[in-house]
Amino acid sequence: MKLEDIKNITVLGSGIMGHGIAQSFLMGGYPVVLFDISDAILATAKAHIKKNLALFEKSKLIEEADIEASLQRLSTTTNLEEAVGKADFIIEAAPEDISLKQDLFEKIESFCSENAIIASNTSSLTLQAIGERVKNKSRLVVTHWFNPPHIVPTVEVVKNEDTGEETVDVAYELMEKIRKSPVKINWEIPGFIVNRIQIAMVREVLNLYKKGVASASDIDRAVKGSMGFRPASIGPLLTIDLGGVELWNSVCKNLLPDIESGTDAPVALEDLIAEGHDGIKSGKGFYDYTTDFSKEDLDKAIEQRDREFLNRLKNLYLKK
Repeated sequence: MKLEDIKNITVLGSGIMGHGIAQSFLMGGYPVVLFDISDAILATAKAHIKKNLALFEKSKLIEEADIEASLQRLSTTTNLEEAVGKADFIIEAAPEDISLKQDLFEKIESFCSENAIIASNTSSLTLQAIGERVKNKSRLVVTHWFNPPHIVPTVEVVKNEDTGEETVDVAYELMEKIRKSPVKINWEIPGFIVNRIQIAMVREVLNLYKKGVASASDIDRAVKGSMGFRPASIGPLLTIDLGGVELWNSVCKNLLPDIESGTDAPVALEDLIAEGHDGIKSGKGFYDYTTDFSKEDLDKAIEQRDREFLNRLKNLYLKK
């Protein structure tokens, strides 16, 4: 299988991740079959795709004509055999349930062509476990996208000892072709790259919050205006090179002994859960959503997030 052999894409699951992944391939010029368990769910997904395409057009990332052209390349079905039968590249974006994914992958292999590449969008399960019942494991790969997947450029391409090099290369090249920014991960490691880095940061953030070093809003403000501002242009390793390896070595020696290094779930999270708080779902987390944020405030914050993300994407699109 070569990149030029990829003609038809299938995305299994049309939720938050699935419909965004489908949109990325639609904008990349590929026909996409989107599968889910009900027509109502698929109709909602299609409406989201249409709305998000309009946002891309408003941000001048695509032309108005591209909206209808993309939608015409989209088809939907609740029949799994129909969904994967003619697919060359299949992406599973189902819930993180190992039994569900194992059943799904076994069925996919029985229905799809022998050359089709089968990818999982898993963020926490191993490819070895997911593909336990798959006979041809060389065509399995992880393509781990980030929310919102139609906007965030990075896709982690992960192989294990069974994954064929050709499978990895095609997955990587395909992500590049649809204007994503793929990173190749050489072996399976829990959390891959990005989630491990994020969890390391969150562990210390929660430690600072629990100790009362700063309020939730001040911690968020500090991160957004400093380290959150910088990595979009230069990554952490280039930052070290620019600042000086010796300087960073000294900083590490001074700070690491005092940085949180526990392996248990953070107390700050356990306390919130014990009090019945689950963030926006329950109305309270680190913020109180009855006083700190109104629904309108949250909607505006999400819209602002997407606008800022899309503005950053312009450079990516213009240079290709």
